[in-house]
Amino acid sequence: MERGLFLPSDRLNHLLLETRDRVKDRATRAVLKVLSLSGRSWREADYTSDTPAIVVGGCQRSGTTLMRVLLDSHPNVCCGPESDLFLPRPIFAKRLAFRFDLEELRVLEFRRGSSSRSEFIDKVFGAYCEMMNKPRWAEKSPPNVMQLDYIFKHFPKARFIHMIRDGRDVACSLRVHPRHKVVRGELVKRNTRNPMDICVREWVTNVRRGMMWRGDERYMEVRYEDLTGDTEATVRRILDFIGEPWDEGVLAFHTSESSSRDVTKFPQNPEVTGKIYQSAVAKWRKEMSAGEVELFRRLAGSLLVELGYEKDGRWGL
Repeated sequence: MERGLFLPSDRLNHLLLETRDRVKDRATRAVLKVLSLSGRSWREADYTSDTPAIVVGGCQRSGTTLMRVLLDSHPNVCCGPESDLFLPRPIFAKRLAFRFDLEELRVLEFRRGSSSRSEFIDKVFGAYCEMMNKPRWAEKSPPNVMQLDYIFKHFPKARFIHMIRDGRDVACSLRVHPRHKVVRGELVKRNTRNPMDICVREWVTNVRRGMMWRGDERYMEVRYEDLTGDTEATVRRILDFIGEPWDEGVLAFHTSESSSRDVTKFPQNPEVTGKIYQSAVAKWRKEMSAGEVELFRRLAGSLLVELGYEKDGRWGL
């Protein structure tokens, strides 16, 4: 079911837009704006795109941001910040406009002229491609991996890249994520400490959901460890999968204009301006206690072995 409120008809959507324009109270206008961009029936409406979109997803802290900036550094691909547009969530026009440097009124016009959410997605990213002067768009939001049914139904020509990372490292990272929050444009450290069992279960749920699409030619798994350890060979394999030519500039993503723009608008993501590093690989050996190792073995040990990160269930003993 759609998260948040949703509308029963496009007619009501239209009325909400008209009402919002006449309301003076800012809070009420904000609520009406969210309502006007929400709706389960609108999300599920029939629409099939011919766009060869590139979609990236995977459990959080698995390297999806690294994949995003690599793709965005290719001369034929623009992959902006997370939009959440494939997810069953309300769309905030102002937030979407800010993140993609679009005019808010234009975003609302796209909504008025779209018969479905998937058509709206096409229009928004089409405008972004035009602005970035690139022919093809990609979208990265980690929870996309939970929405592959929707993505392939409405974008059958899409290619999906599933980022997978050793679940022990993911759990250690999720436990302290987010590390910072932005206050008046400045990073402020947070003392996040999420329960380890929840972090482990999140990894299992997300990875398993993506693995259901193994065998589909539109689906590809990329290991974080391969991307950081053998970057060029892995990127060549990715570009071959999405049908794009090799370009040396992809490996210099940290010097690109888009990376500089990202770190200015989103200072909580400083990794987009740094070179690829391997220091985050196998960090669980230092960060997991014996009890946490046993907890992970019980909840996710079989998946770890299935993915080839360990030969059997005796690791860590």
